[in-house]
Amino acid sequence: MQSKPGLSAARFSVLDAVRRGHQTVNALAEQLGVSDNAVRMQLSTLERDGYVLRRGVVHSGRAGQPAAEYEITRIGEDALSRAYRPVLAALVSVMGKRLDQRTLRSVFADAGKKAAVESQLPANASLSVRAAACAGLVESLGGSATVRVGRGQAILEGAGCPLSGAVRAEPATCLIMESLLAQHAGLRARQRCKHGDGEQPCCRFELSMP
Repeated sequence: MQSKPGLSAARFSVLDAVRRGHQTVNALAEQLGVSDNAVRMQLSTLERDGYVLRRGVVHSGRAGQPAAEYEITRIGEDALSRAYRPVLAALVSVMGKRLDQRTLRSVFADAGKKAAVESQLPANASLSVRAAACAGLVESLGGSATVRVGRGQAILEGAGCPLSGAVRAEPATCLIMESLLAQHAGLRARQRCKHGDGEQPCCRFELSMP
């Protein structure tokens, strides 16, 4: 079984076993052929990161000692899925062929706004603070970002793109990130990304105060 990027092979195996209905430490250890302590160590990390949660206890049969039951969360399900990247790329490719550019841009901008989570930045946060929040968001989505702040404008540049598969299928996908960054940090964002023929998509956004 291959592990998912971002999850070690051991954590991937435990998470997949929880999904398959092995919900106590003893059941997981028996299923995976490892010690109880090894399972507890992986469950502790998975619970900390939000992939599993404890939903109750059952009697384990060992002198009536209770055993915690675990279940996979939505975050955990997402971590195991390999469908998002190819499905998103196929979806934006079809949209690019069926929708006119004005409608496509509007749909992608709305998608970015809907995906945004407010960063809780103070109303008086500076451009540099807001730009740093944008870089942090890009990195949390799997990208790599650096920020250069100048007079009245910041440039966010990334080595790669968290939506690279979709961007290759439809370059206008960058508008999702543009809208997401603007909504997240309360900035004006304008995408100037690299995604020409044969190029590795790379993020580049101009950020300024509203």
